[in-house]
Parts: sequence; structure tokens; C-alpha cells
Amino acid sequence: MDMVESRQRIASAFLAHDGPRGAVSQRARQRRVSRQRIYRESAWVVQQLQTPDWQRQRQALQEQVRALTQRVAVLEQPQRWTVVLDPEKQAEFASVGQAGGVSLPELRLLLQVLLRDQAPSVAKLGRWTKAAGEQATGLLRVIDEFARPLVTVGAADEIYTKSAVLMVVEPESLYWAVGQKSATVTGEAWQATFACLPNLEMVLRDAGSGLTRGVKLADAERRQQNGKPLLAGQDHFHSLWEGGQGLNRAERAARAALAKADQVQKEFDERRRQGQSLSGITTRVQTGWRKAEQALERWGEQERLWNRAKEALRLVTPTGELNTPERAAQLVREAVASLPDADFGKSKRQLQQPETFTYLAEVQRKLAALPAPAEVKEAAVQQECLRRRPELLQGESPHAAAMRGVLLLCAAALAKAGDVGKDTAQAVHAIFRSAWRASSLVECLNSVLRMQQARHRKLSQGLLDLKRLYWNSHAFRTGRRRGQSPYEHLGVQLPEGVRWWELLKWSPEQLREKLSAPKAAI
Repeated sequence: MDMVESRQRIASAFLAHDGPRGAVSQRARQRRVSRQRIYRESAWVVQQLQTPDWQRQRQALQEQVRALTQRVAVLEQPQRWTVVLDPEKQAEFASVGQAGGVSLPELRLLLQVLLRDQAPSVAKLGRWTKAAGEQATGLLRVIDEFARPLVTVGAADEIYTKSAVLMVVEPESLYWAVGQKSATVTGEAWQATFACLPNLEMVLRDAGSGLTRGVKLADAERRQQNGKPLLAGQDHFHSLWEGGQGLNRAERAARAALAKADQVQKEFDERRRQGQSLSGITTRVQTGWRKAEQALERWGEQERLWNRAKEALRLVTPTGELNTPERAAQLVREAVASLPDADFGKSKRQLQQPETFTYLAEVQRKLAALPAPAEVKEAAVQQECLRRRPELLQGESPHAAAMRGVLLLCAAALAKAGDVGKDTAQAVHAIFRSAWRASSLVECLNSVLRMQQARHRKLSQGLLDLKRLYWNSHAFRTGRRRGQSPYEHLGVQLPEGVRWWELLKWSPEQLREKLSAPKAAI
């Protein structure tokens, strides 16, 4: 805008506001413009005086910022669901899938949904997961140095993926301690496996010959080295399963005899209705029902004895008392003595082995070593026993009322003992909960391997280590362990905030330095 134009506008503003009457018309004639233009120029000058240039510029910039902010928000909205599937992300996808049991062809099929023709080949996915497995092997050597000494109880078993895999799991945390391929499952192989768990006190095992011998060899070795035994806990799950199969055979025999007798009875009734001769069939009917009754009685008696044997193995007796090895062994002997060897022979032999009652002896030993006054300890034990037998407290019978009174007295005694009573109750609860009597928890990890086994029936040690690191690092979603990983439950704190895939990029030296730091000390 030139100076002349500005002066004319200022003059117009002066004449419009302070000029004499008729000044605007006179000025318009002199400039040969309309009177409205004079007034517009006057209004422009007033606006310029009321709103300076810098303020108008700021307002314009603010409007521009608001517009750009809205545009960025609109553009960012779809990007929240956008993932850049570069080779790094594809390798992570393949490694997590393999660790979770998804086969390589299926992983490529899933990637084709996103990448179409650009999806990597199965061979490339295999190379990525192989490299991740090799990295996991090195990291596991470091973590195992901190984690394995914390294992005092282990559930052991083997699974076959062309070659055998020796498995050891810590029951409380479900920490996968050992997952090692082995050419054999002999006692010597298991002995070497147990050697990597220096503070192992008890092994939960089935009746497999190699595993049983391995525990015995490791026990003899440790007694010779430091005088500490390695206890064996006979797995109840497999022993009771075998007996259940025998009971099922008795049930099937009884049902078959009953069906046969019923069939003969129908034939007898049909002949009599038609007036035919009943010669010979009457005897068959009587014999059939007699055999059916005998089979039903045999089944019922075997079921009664078998239930007695199972009840004898529980930690708390039906009367609400803590079970003992001597009592359990005696009741089991009495219960299985009359069961036929043809159907229950294997279970009878397994259930009468001393290792079947190891868990009861361990509970007694831990309770005896508990540093608490005898009366406080007794109250805590009685309270825990009654809580594990809630049926004793239910109902309106005099016995149920008496049991509720006993529970109330136990609670009062523990409350009177103050912190000692509270700590004793918590310690007794922990001892009861850790009375492991089955190695079936290792089957949880075996099922993880079976997902891979069902697809390839081949499992390299690197892939096995990849699975083990992933399992021990991932947090449980449900159950009483939810929200924490097996490492955390065991007491091993990995670097905080480091994801599993990021951890795989560390060197063993970096990881050892982090785990050795005071904040990660065990």
C-alpha cells in the first residue's frame, strides 16, 4: 500500500468523524468518488487502529495451527493400526509363532494375508527362527546360572520327538528348568540332567525304569558328595490312572453281563408270550442273572476298595486330620489286597512303593522344622486341615457344629499369638500347598512341545531352547500365577521393560551383567 493511498484513507476517516457538515460530500466530489467509498476508507482506518497487524497475524497463525492439528489427528488415526512389516518384524513374527507351536508353512500362510506375493519363503522363515534359537541357547546358559539353583523340587518326564527330550519343571512356578534332547533315556542320562540342578531336593517321577534309576544314581552321588539325599516322589496320577483302567474293565464286564442277561430274559418272555417251549432257556435266564449279579457285586466291591485306596493318599484324612506315611501305607495295603492282580497288578505294585508316600513324610519334616510354639503350630495345622475338608463344616449335625467350633478355637489361638500366629498360619499353608504328589505338571510343558511334534515330528535343540526361553519369559494370563512369568515366580528378575524379542538381541555378556547387578540380585 503506497503512502498517498494511506493519507487519503486517513483524511477520509478525519472528515467522516470530525469534519464539518457536508465535508464528506465535498471530499467525494473533489476525488470524483462516491460518498460510500469515503465511509469505507474511514471504517478501514478505524479497524486498523483497533486491531494491529501483529495481532491479526497471530490470529491467522492460531487458526492455521488448529487446522493442522486437526489434520494430523485425522492422519494419525489409521496409523494406530498400521505396522511396518519389514524383515525385522517378520523375523519376530516367525520366532514368536515357532515358540508358540505354529509351523513354518502356517506362518507363511498368515504372512501372505498381509504381504501377498512379498511374503518370505518357508526357508527364509526357517533361517530366521534358527538364528533366534541359537541366540536363545546362549542366553539360556546365562539365565540358568541364576535360575536353576533356585529349584528344590522338580517334576521330571520325557517326551519323544523322533529323539527323546528330557524335561524337568519346577511345580510351583512352572519354570521350565530342563528341556534337553538326548539319544537315550537311561539312568545315566537322567543322572547327568539332575546334576545341573545343584539344590534339587526331590524329584516327582513316574515309574519309568530309566527315570527311576536316574534318581537313584543321583541320590547316591549326592550322598557321597555332600551327604544330602535326593528324594523321589512316586507320581500318583499314573498309578491311579492304571487302577482306573482296571476299574473300567470291571465296569464293562458288569454291563456286558447285565446286557446279556437282559437279552436272554427278553427271549424267555417272547417264548412264553407265544406259548413256545421254555425247555433249556429257563436255566440260561437263571445263570445269566446270577452272573450279572456277581459281576455287579464284583464291580461295586472293587470300586469301594479302589476309592478307599485313593482316599488314603490324600493329605488330609476324612476326619480332618493330617495324614501320615504310616497310616496311608497301611490303608493302601488293606484296600488293594483284595483287588485282582489281572486288572490292578501294576497299580498295586506302584502304590505300595515307599516313594508313593514321600510327600507325606516331607510335610511332616517341614512342619517339625517350623520355628513356632507347639500349640500355635498345632492350631495352624488343624485350621488348614479343616479348610481343606469343608464338607466337615457343613450341615446341622452335632459333628459339623463341633468342627466349626474347633475351627473357631484355632482362629482364636492364632489371633492371640499375634504376629507369630499369623506367620505360622502362612507357613503351614505354604507347606500344605507345596505337598506335590504328582509329576503331571510336567505334562503342561509336554503339551507345548506336542503342538510342534504334531506338525513336524522334528525338534532341533535350538528351537527347543527358543520355546523354553519364550515360556519362561511370558506372563500367565489366567490362574493364580497370572500377571507374572515363570522366571518372576521363581525369583529371577529379568531386566525391567525388556520384551522377549528385544532380549534375544542381547549378548550373553550383557545379560550376565544385568542379572549380576544389585537390583537383579537373587
